[in-house]
Amino acid sequence: MMRNIILCLALFTSILFSTPMNVQASQFSDIPNGHWARESVDFMVKKGVLSGYSNGAFRPNEAIDRAELTVMFHKLFNKLRPNLNKESSEQKIQKFEDVPKNHWAYQPLMEMYDANSFGVVDWHWDKVYIYPEKKVTRWDAMYFFESFFDEQMYQMPDDQVLQILAGIDDITLQSFDSTKYPSPHPGSVAVNIIDGDEYTISYSRLNTGEITFANGNIDALKAYALAWLVGNDIMSTWENQLEIHDPLTRAEAVVMLHRTYNVLLADGSLSTYTSK
Repeated sequence: MMRNIILCLALFTSILFSTPMNVQASQFSDIPNGHWARESVDFMVKKGVLSGYSNGAFRPNEAIDRAELTVMFHKLFNKLRPNLNKESSEQKIQKFEDVPKNHWAYQPLMEMYDANSFGVVDWHWDKVYIYPEKKVTRWDAMYFFESFFDEQMYQMPDDQVLQILAGIDDITLQSFDSTKYPSPHPGSVAVNIIDGDEYTISYSRLNTGEITFANGNIDALKAYALAWLVGNDIMSTWENQLEIHDPLTRAEAVVMLHRTYNVLLADGSLSTYTSK
């Protein structure tokens, strides 16, 4: 009897210490030592966010789609459930026309986005779409991060926002004062009728010295989101360009999420978003 107990204890000890406590990215055949995203992939595996493909690959250079990115957000920031917290039926999304209940990412998609998710959800009268299989560009990624971290983004001082945006060559930062819309109160009325394309951010300084952005809150949304992402090195530029039209790869998405986690940890707000 005593011999059996000793053998069982020995077997348990052997299993305990021979099994790694944290599965590392070395399990992925295409994430070798020295890979630029290795640290972030290891981090996300440890947090239970990544599992890879059945053939042992991670496919770091493959473009990520909206469903995949959403699932990563959902797993890493497990306190972020915006659509579950909406008491008003006008803000709560009841269904996406293109996400059936048997969709593999149904729950994360239904929990993470509400009616305020500008640039992410698409309204067609009373029908709402999310396009779960659509590939995410680097510009699109800005809207996803803004949907979740807008409170952090809007804490950045206006002048710092403009300074960061001025250093990005593949977007247009346009001063309202340089346009042909005269107004006795610059930025108060006429600023809302400026026609700018998606990649133009128009702004003006009010008589009070404050800064206002054109097109209602749309240009402000883009301005603060981009400035926060670039200013915190969550989204990197290359030769002063964001390469906004390029697809966001799986490796880039993982790195952005890891860096966001670290920024929130550093400013003391992490516990608002996750328990991991």
